[in-house]
Amino acid sequence: MRTIFIFVLALIIALPAPTQAQDYKTLLDIPEGSTLINLSATERVEIEQDLLIANLSFKHESKDPKVVQDKINTVMQKALDKAKSVTSVKAITQQYYVHEYDRNRSKDRSRRDMVWRGQQGLQIKGKKADDLLKLAGELQELGMAMNGLSYSVSPELLEETRNNMLEDALAKLVTKAERTAKTLGKKETEFLQINVDMGRGGYQQPHMMRAMSMDAGMAQESMAAPVAAPGESTITMTVSANALLSD
Repeated sequence: MRTIFIFVLALIIALPAPTQAQDYKTLLDIPEGSTLINLSATERVEIEQDLLIANLSFKHESKDPKVVQDKINTVMQKALDKAKSVTSVKAITQQYYVHEYDRNRSKDRSRRDMVWRGQQGLQIKGKKADDLLKLAGELQELGMAMNGLSYSVSPELLEETRNNMLEDALAKLVTKAERTAKTLGKKETEFLQINVDMGRGGYQQPHMMRAMSMDAGMAQESMAAPVAAPGESTITMTVSANALLSD
């Protein structure tokens, strides 16, 4: 069996490789009299941000970790109930943690003032700014602190914008190739490879501010709702290609 295997293997190695058809559309082998060029076209548009994002959090501390967790759980449940009642807003709970903390920050164990501190965050986002800002104010009334409030471009608007930009960028690329061919005295234009660089998206991470804890007295005071105004995001797209110009 071993002898047969070696014979078959030697036969396979000795067989001639299949003949490959000549391909003139490669980068290394082009027809005589043709010219290979690299072109690029960039589209840049400014679009108004349509998605408002708010990040809030609730903090509490106590000597008893159970008290901390119960308070956080109670407030967060109320916050989620309020958020779910606003159909135009999507609510997402964020990190929840509880840890022991020395308020004196002392290395001397006899001077330590140990307490338990906990926090949980909530993100709300939506395209109807009035609804979201009103909800954010109500959540602040519950004792939640605003960590960040900012506008960005929604995935839906970004995709629609990029689709339109791609059509415009390709049209620019075709025009450039045709003008180059005409200048060089060529009649035919053929694109061999096209690359699309989407550039940076329209997303912007909310600006994070240090959360301020609120005591019971502050939470009971009436607060005005936060305000926000949308800005614009710059969306870019670059299309590059290898084009073969021939007679």
